[in-house]
Amino acid sequence: MRQKSCFFIGHRETSEEIYPVLCAVVEEHIVRYGVTEFIVGRYGCFDGLAA
Repeated sequence: MRQKSCFFIGHRETSEEIYPVLCAVVEEHIVRYGVTEFIVGRYGCFDGLAA
């Protein structure tokens, strides 16, 4: 089976209020789309929330 990846791309100035929605979307991508790899940068608030 082919591995599916998801890349997080967001703004460096992101409110922590998006965290619950971000978690729900990640779970959906795992369950519904079979994503097995998540790739995130290391700069800015969004990257920190995604990690």
